[in-house]
Amino acid sequence: MKNQFLSKVFLWLGIGLFVSFGLGYAITLDVDLLFTLIDNFTIITILEIVIAIVFSLMLNKLSDTVAKILYLVYSALTGVTFSVIFMAFEMSSILWVLLATAIIFGVFALIGSKLKIDLSGFGTFLLIALFGMIILSLINMFVLDAALDMTICFVSILIFSGFITYDINRILKLSKFQIEEKYAVFWAFQLYLDIINIILDLLSLGGKRKD
Repeated sequence: MKNQFLSKVFLWLGIGLFVSFGLGYAITLDVDLLFTLIDNFTIITILEIVIAIVFSLMLNKLSDTVAKILYLVYSALTGVTFSVIFMAFEMSSILWVLLATAIIFGVFALIGSKLKIDLSGFGTFLLIALFGMIILSLINMFVLDAALDMTICFVSILIFSGFITYDINRILKLSKFQIEEKYAVFWAFQLYLDIINIILDLLSLGGKRKD
């Protein structure tokens, strides 16, 4: 049962990433569409936040179908963000970042699957660290310190790597109780957020921009 549930999670994770990167690349082929979407970036960001809140607070009330739609819409909205990345960074650099992210995900997912202890309490520590990092990021928007920005990216990678371990551990612990499809979609969404944030941090640290 655990392996079946985890397989569903990874399936939806793959679907979400495919939608984001596929749509993101497709948008770059239409410059007019790209700039139209960029002009509405604030609306897109608000929609992403709303979907994340709905997932977190109303999951038990959602049907499987609604959960899938919300996840796919979120993935598509993120694809808009990634269209800008495809325009700004060299494709070779993006591919190296994706490879590095896949390795990081594999390592920390393996750790999470092998740990026999319950990491429930670890989640609180990660959330505190995440909020602290967000506060530092907001401060750095005014300070504009390059060294602090690099430090924040490194810390962010560590935090979201920790979330991967935590999420995989929780998935395996809860899989016998959360058998509905919407829970597989929810956990795919959690892992999706971990991966996307690591990709963005790695691009910030070592991404090669186009001339």
